[in-house]
Amino acid sequence: KVYLPNIVFKLVRAPNLQPNQVAFRVPPSCNKFDIHSYLTNIYGVNVQEVRTMNYATVHKKARNGKMEVQSSAYKKAIVTLDETFHWP
Repeated sequence: KVYLPNIVFKLVRAPNLQPNQVAFRVPPSCNKFDIHSYLTNIYGVNVQEVRTMNYATVHKKARNGKMEVQSSAYKKAIVTLDETFHWP
């Protein structure tokens, strides 16, 4: 049997990245080792470096002042690859 992780990595277009860097939006529970091993083992990509940034939950009030909207917390990972990345 093959067990795949139940983690969603969302590929994000980020400005000012080098040609060999890719940005992902990952769950806050993922650490650098998880991101590195996921990309290496599942997709067969050679990863040089992983940098992460945590983004907190943001609370906003609607225009009518009654409803409150909450965005979920997430982590942004910038991954440096051996090869240049081309968007599909």
